[in-house]
Order: sequence, then structure tokens, then C-alpha cells
Amino acid sequence: MQDDTWRDHLANERTHLAWLRTGAAVLVVGLAVMRFADDQEVSLNSVLAAVPLLLCGLSAVMYGTQRYRRAHHRLTSGDPRPPGVLGPSVAAAVLVLAFAATTVMLAILG
Repeated sequence: MQDDTWRDHLANERTHLAWLRTGAAVLVVGLAVMRFADDQEVSLNSVLAAVPLLLCGLSAVMYGTQRYRRAHHRLTSGDPRPPGVLGPSVAAAVLVLAFAATTVMLAILG
């Protein structure tokens, strides 16, 4: 393999790990919100606040894995096309859902 190909594969792995790390962090925050929102009891309000975060974390992990596999296939087949525009869309959805969960959380605690 050429040096550029190795560098591309390593960059693809780093990007995959960043998606996994971000998704795991959002999942952990969602679980913490569910557990500690209402005096350390799981209630309907805490579940409603946590579900968007859990869905965001899960979607980030799934998208990151799908993106990694697609980029790996393109790198091994010699296809130089970029990964596409779905990444920014997923990131925007995570931001919007995290903002919605924070708003619900503040309404619960306020």
C-alpha cells in the first residue's frame, strides 16, 4: 500500500472513533438524565427528556459505523468520492435533539 492510502485508512479510523466517542458520550448523558432528573427516580418526564439524547447517541454510533465501512470500501476499491452530506445532517439532528432535550429538562426542573 502507498503511504497516502495508509494515511487515508488511519484518518478514516480516527473519524470512526470520533463518531463512536461522541455517540457514547451522548448516550451516557441521556442515561444520566433519565436516572437523575427527578430526585433519582425514573419518571415519565425524565424518560421524555432522555429519549432524544439516547436516540441521538445511537444514531451517531450507527452513522459513524456505516460511514466507516463505506469509506473503507471506497478506499480499498480506489473510488475517490467524498463520503457525502449525511454527516452534517446527522450532526445537525444531534444538535437539535440535544437542544430539545435540554429545554424539556429545564422545564421539568423549573
